[in-house]
Amino acid sequence: MSVLPAADTTLAPSIFQQHELQPRHVKPLIHLTSYDYLVALILFVSFCTFVWLYVSNAKKLNQLVRGFYVNRSGGQLSRDEYSASNRVGFLLSLLFLFTIPLFIGQVIEYTGIDLKMGRIAMYSTIALGLMLTYLVKYITIRLSGFIFKVGKEALDYSTAMLIFVNILGLFMLPVVTCLEFVKQVNPLVFIYTGVFFLAGFLCIRLLRGIVIGFSSNRVSKFYLFLYLCTLEIVPFVILVKLFMRYIA
Repeated sequence: MSVLPAADTTLAPSIFQQHELQPRHVKPLIHLTSYDYLVALILFVSFCTFVWLYVSNAKKLNQLVRGFYVNRSGGQLSRDEYSASNRVGFLLSLLFLFTIPLFIGQVIEYTGIDLKMGRIAMYSTIALGLMLTYLVKYITIRLSGFIFKVGKEALDYSTAMLIFVNILGLFMLPVVTCLEFVKQVNPLVFIYTGVFFLAGFLCIRLLRGIVIGFSSNRVSKFYLFLYLCTLEIVPFVILVKLFMRYIA
């Protein structure tokens, strides 16, 4: 059986010649996107913080989660003087200051509200506002405990507030990640999920404060009601009204 010689393709016309397509650039160009890498940096640092905490302090994280909804575990953390100066408490508080301003900023951008500032300024302003809010709450609680001789109850509630901050940051991390990168799903799904977490955690913290106050005979029910209305219930109602006005 004879084998035919292969055809010489060197003389065939090139498909890259004799066409009407004209090149726009002789040299390759670097394609730059308009994506804001600040968000990616925030999420990268947040996930690194979470992974490091989970690998090195998994037992403490589990205790914090139980302490949020189990009074006994929360009381143990209070007796252990768990605070933001603790390494785990500091990093989780930092995670809270990353995720919550990011979520609020994402909601503001979704609703189209123009704050006349860049992303860095917006995130920094929200984070600073959160820090000042919880600093005022913490000082008010501890000062009230000192004035009214209910130091133990004040310590328990301030610890519960810190646990709330730490755990909420963990729960909001996947929400802000999906809201930023998952484009196949309606953003309202993740916005409502984040609002559900915020409202649920605030209600649980409010109930924890009521339980701590009513379980002690030394706590004045009138001052407890005054504090809860001033620094807990009224801000929550304002947030609900803002949500219903701009999103729902």
